[in-house]
Amino acid sequence: MHLENDYSLSKHLTMDIILSTMVEGVLVLDKNSYIIRVNRAAENIFMQLENELLYRPLQDISGNRDIINLVYEILNKGKEIFQEITFTTRQLYRVHGAPIKDNSGFVQGAVIIFYDVTEVRDFAQIRSEFVGNVSHELRTPLTSIKGFVETLLDGAMENSAICRRFLTIIDAESDRLKRLIDDLLTLSSLESNEEISRLEPVCIARSMRNVMNILGLQISEKNLQVEFIYSRSLPYIKADEDLLNQVLINLLDNAVKYTPRGGKIIIRSQRIESRVVTTFTDTGMGIPQESLARVFERFYRVDKARSRSQGGTGLGLSIVKHIVESHGGEVFVNSEIGKGSTFGISFLVI
Repeated sequence: MHLENDYSLSKHLTMDIILSTMVEGVLVLDKNSYIIRVNRAAENIFMQLENELLYRPLQDISGNRDIINLVYEILNKGKEIFQEITFTTRQLYRVHGAPIKDNSGFVQGAVIIFYDVTEVRDFAQIRSEFVGNVSHELRTPLTSIKGFVETLLDGAMENSAICRRFLTIIDAESDRLKRLIDDLLTLSSLESNEEISRLEPVCIARSMRNVMNILGLQISEKNLQVEFIYSRSLPYIKADEDLLNQVLINLLDNAVKYTPRGGKIIIRSQRIESRVVTTFTDTGMGIPQESLARVFERFYRVDKARSRSQGGTGLGLSIVKHIVESHGGEVFVNSEIGKGSTFGISFLVI
């Protein structure tokens, strides 16, 4: 008898250990839908403190009709059920419910297991949106190229002036396709290498001056005033210099594109605690408040028509965000309609 009691206790302890280590939420209910066993993961799903779910009917702790109906079907009809159920507005669970039957086949309770599939759903949605965006971005220039080629083949190439104009457009659209593909490859390469391995001391002031020289022609063509403000004692940062240059080029190019002719761009680098913060402030049209949270998303454009006419791919700021965050830094943006925008990045000092 003593051995039987020890065995029973051992079984209960083993079950408790197994349940406590499971990432899935588990509820065990009796035939009246009272909770007789629960693990911490399930308590978190129902936002309850430890042991507060025990010996309470399911209806008292959840008003979710989907889970209540699922339990009803199991207890009253002996069904095994798989169903996706949403808790709050964000969490999605794949719920597996199965009846517990006695030796005579009568239902005595139910086991409910909750698998969190929120991230899987979000990933699938992001992938679907990304594929749709890429398809759209590729289709637009390809449609334009194909249309002009067909027009030329139909006889327009006999007119040298029209032929030259159409070929110029085709050349510009081809360049746009190349930029898009290059940016996609860059983003793919960055995402496949989560850790930056070539970290070294870098002088951001020197890198910024080099980038200003690279974009000097675009700056001159728009007659822009670009001012770079920094301290001579600015510390070195820890970064991959090639990737840092890409960040600086993308941000300055973005400011140049959206600053009107004769406008001004102020670049400022300063040390703030353990980081060097660099900001790019332009005198452009500004960004609506409702768009600020999305400007670093892939393919998001505040003004789609103007962005495309400027030659943007919609990936530049996404690349900036990915590079900076992979260095342990941060990106931010502040803007007001009619008063320009400020984009900022931070990197750790050495």
